[in-house]
Amino acid sequence: MRIAFVARRFGARFGGAEAYGERVLAELAQRHDIHVFCQEWDSPLPLAHTLVGCNRRLPRWLNLLDFGRRCAPLLRGFDVVHSHENLWLGDVQVVHVMPVRYSRLHNPPSWRRRLRSLTSMRWLTYLALEALRVQARPQRTVVAASALIAQQLSTAYARMAPVQVITPGVQLPAQPRDQAAARARLGLTPGRVYLLLIANDPVRKGLDAALDALARLPERTQLLVVGGDAATAERVRASALASNVAARVQAWPGQRDVDVFYDAADICLFATLGDAFGMVPLEAMAHGLPVILSPARYCGFAGHLMPERDALVLDDPRDSGEIAHAVRRLMDDPALCEALVAAGHRVAQTFGWRTIAAQFEHVYLADARADVLLPSREAGGGEDTIAGSR
Repeated sequence: MRIAFVARRFGARFGGAEAYGERVLAELAQRHDIHVFCQEWDSPLPLAHTLVGCNRRLPRWLNLLDFGRRCAPLLRGFDVVHSHENLWLGDVQVVHVMPVRYSRLHNPPSWRRRLRSLTSMRWLTYLALEALRVQARPQRTVVAASALIAQQLSTAYARMAPVQVITPGVQLPAQPRDQAAARARLGLTPGRVYLLLIANDPVRKGLDAALDALARLPERTQLLVVGGDAATAERVRASALASNVAARVQAWPGQRDVDVFYDAADICLFATLGDAFGMVPLEAMAHGLPVILSPARYCGFAGHLMPERDALVLDDPRDSGEIAHAVRRLMDDPALCEALVAAGHRVAQTFGWRTIAAQFEHVYLADARADVLLPSREAGGGEDTIAGSR
């Protein structure tokens, strides 16, 4: 089957949604002909891809429209178009974040927020694109990355294309983790307890509460923050300085390979204020870390867990006292840590990428265009096309 994949950025370094796309395609490429259409590429996968032009002077919402305009003629001739963008293009529309309509018009917004949404050309554009994206039509399925997103879509839209939940997956490490080697590689001091926060936007993933909690914990407790760009890392250091814990916080920009950070840490902290799923705690479980995370109303992945058995689930991720208490429980109770690690590993085993890819294949076969069993027409060209070796 010939599959076109549409996403402005392709590669795990760019974030959780991008990692989801890359890892699904890594599995699908073993059986299908994949072509990626994107504006930025940072992936080792040997996939054919077209770098679509980008006018960086345009604001984000106009760039999205321009990206869709440029992609449209290139997508002719594929059996299935799989899109990760808020655009009208695509037979399989994957929604990773809170729907725009739910966020701006439900949730519930203040009258000022609703008024801004209905008078702003930017927000009107996002709302219109999303309505087109989820519009019911033949050969279209909306894939929600979590049950939480599926519920939000149902609330926001009375009528829409069929919705199926396909969560992100995880790759189990091939080798047991070597914590001492990982800490040496990162230059970390032995004998400390390292909390790990991985996020492209650390503030939205609970940085402020984590720093306040750190101040309540013993001096040997440290915080590792990974994600965003170099400027993000500088902001993290500045926030740590303002919280009087600068000596206990280390920050790195986003990395393509974060395995070494999971291997070096003792506890994964994911006090997010809004994640449709949350790949970080799942990856942490795969790497053998006990996890502290936000409840299901803030983090969709928590809905797949049993509190106290699989992870420590916070009631309020903004409560630094509650976070500090959860960390102390893990520091003081090795048996609890071991039980959470074992349960987390069992959870991670149920989220394999091969299983996730098979679910997409089922959607493709249901949504494939009428000519799927016939030789595909010449696929679109143009822009800067790069053929990946196979």
